[in-house]
Amino acid sequence: MSILYNYYTLPLQCQDLIQKKRQSRCTLADSLRQHIHLLIRTHFNESRFDSEYGCMIWEKDFETIRSVDKWKTELLDSFQKALKKYEVRLSDIQIVVNLDDLKVVDPKTRKIVELRRRINLHIEGIIRQTNEAFQHKEFIFFSPLSLT
Repeated sequence: MSILYNYYTLPLQCQDLIQKKRQSRCTLADSLRQHIHLLIRTHFNESRFDSEYGCMIWEKDFETIRSVDKWKTELLDSFQKALKKYEVRLSDIQIVVNLDDLKVVDPKTRKIVELRRRINLHIEGIIRQTNEAFQHKEFIFFSPLSLT
C-alpha cells in the first residue's frame, strides 16, 4: 500500500487560494472520512447545487420519536442512500446506527439538568481504488431536552 497525499483537506483555506499557496493534502482514507463527515453534517437543501446532498437527521431533530426502531431504520436508510449516491469511492458499505441517552448533571445539585441523544455511527466498506478495508466512526449529539 502506498500512501499518496493527492486529496485536499477540508475545509479549504480560501486565503491560501487567493495568495496562490498550496492547499493542505491528505490520504484517500482521510478524504473519505472528511467527506462522510460533511455529508452527515449537511442539511438537505443546504447545497445550492444539489438539494438532495446531505442527511435526513436534521429533518428529524427535535422530533418526538414514537418508535425508536422505526426511527433508526429511517436514519440508516438515509445514511445508506446518501453514501451510495455521493461516496462512489467506497463499495460494500455497511452501517451500524446506535442511540444513546446522555445525561448532563449539575455538579452542585447532582441533579440531571439535560438529556441529550447521541447517534453513534460505525461505517465500514472497501476502498475501490486500493481494495482496502475502510472504517469510520462518528457520533452526533442532537435534541437536547432541558429539565430545569
